[in-house]
Formats: sequence, C-alpha cells, structure tokens
Amino acid sequence: MGNTDQLTAAGGAAAHARHRVALYAAGTVSMLVLSMTASLGLWIGLPWALLGWSPTLIVSGSMAPLVSPGDVVVVRPVPTDELGIDTVVLYDRPETGRVLHRIVAVLPDGTFRTQGDANDVPDSAPVRPVDVRGVAVLAVPWVGHPSLWLRDGEPLPLTATGTVLLLLVGLAPRAVDPAFDPWGATQRVNPAEVLLGRTPGDRRTDGLLPAELHDLVHARLARQSAAVSDRTTHLLEGLS
Repeated sequence: MGNTDQLTAAGGAAAHARHRVALYAAGTVSMLVLSMTASLGLWIGLPWALLGWSPTLIVSGSMAPLVSPGDVVVVRPVPTDELGIDTVVLYDRPETGRVLHRIVAVLPDGTFRTQGDANDVPDSAPVRPVDVRGVAVLAVPWVGHPSLWLRDGEPLPLTATGTVLLLLVGLAPRAVDPAFDPWGATQRVNPAEVLLGRTPGDRRTDGLLPAELHDLVHARLARQSAAVSDRTTHLLEGLS
C-alpha cells in the first residue's frame, strides 16, 4: 500500500486531469457556439455588404411558423413584374410601419392583397407596388432577440446573454491551448499495446486479449514495424 503522500499526489493528479479535460470540452463547445453565431452574422452581413440586400427585424408573429419575433429576414429589391401570388414581400404601411406578409391575390387595379401566414383574414388595405421594398429571400433565426429586448426594455435576458457571451469568449481559447488538450498533453498509446496489457513506461497491466492471442498480436506488430522500417529506409535512400 502507498503512503498518505503518494495517495494524495495520485488523487491530485487525477483531479487535475479531470479538470483539464473539463476545460478542454467547455472550450470546444464554446468555440462551436461562437462559430455558429458568427456564421449567422455573416448570412446577414455579406448579402448586405456585397449585394445591397436589406436586413429587417421581425417583431411580430404574423408570419409564424415561417419566421418568428427575433428573426432577421434579408430582403432584396425586385421589379414589380416579378411580384405575384405566394411571394413574401416587405412593404410600407403608414399606420404601422413596415410589414412582412405574403401576397395572396393580385387585384385588377394592379395592387396586391396580402395576409400573414398566422392570420385568419387578409390585410384590410391593398398594397401598392410603389410601397413594396422587396421580397424575402433569407431568414436568419434568433439573432435579433437582443434588439427586441433592448427595444422593449428587458435588461434581464440582455444581461444574461451578454454574460454567457463573455463566458464563451473566455473559454474558447481552451480548445486550442495544448496545456488543456487531454490527448496532446500525454503520451499517445498504440491500441495494440493496450490489448497486450502495456502502458507507457513499460508498466505491465492485465491485457484485454486472452493469453493465446498474444503471440498473434506480437507477430502482427513485428511485421508492421518491419514494413515501416523498410519504407523509411527506401525513402532515405531516395532522398540521398
């Protein structure tokens, strides 16, 4: 049996290893979440910067389930002759501001009857072609929620989101830091050595293979080692 100091040291090393693995996993998850968030932002920023398409924040549920409050829809301008039934358009409404609804009918005078997908009845007033700002071509979910919280004066979810974002930014570097890499920080082990009951440092443990299969695995390892040695020799001869 080991003395108290040895047991304490072993327990501390195991706890340190678990802590390193936990930080590495948290950093990896943080990196993935930040990458997804940045990707969503690019879907808005690139069409806006390169194509001149306009993002608009969805603030009502009238087009659910197509889009929901907090989503951002990217709209591109189109000629009037491209507007028709089932086209989702963004248009100006003097009494309510800009509205994103679907065209359900083209009226004889050239105006459009619109309706929200979640509404039971069409909009009361027709939409003039001159009031249409464009058609919806892309919906990016969730990214507009902070703007809604700020508009509606909801500091709690806004503060919580900012705190989580700072935490993710702080943890993300752990995913690329070798000090926290549980595989890079220790010696790599050949799976065959594990089957034979060998661990780094030539310490023997109980193998996973029956004793009668050890010779077979030994022979296979010897052949693999010889083949690698031959390829290395030929490569060095070719380079010399």
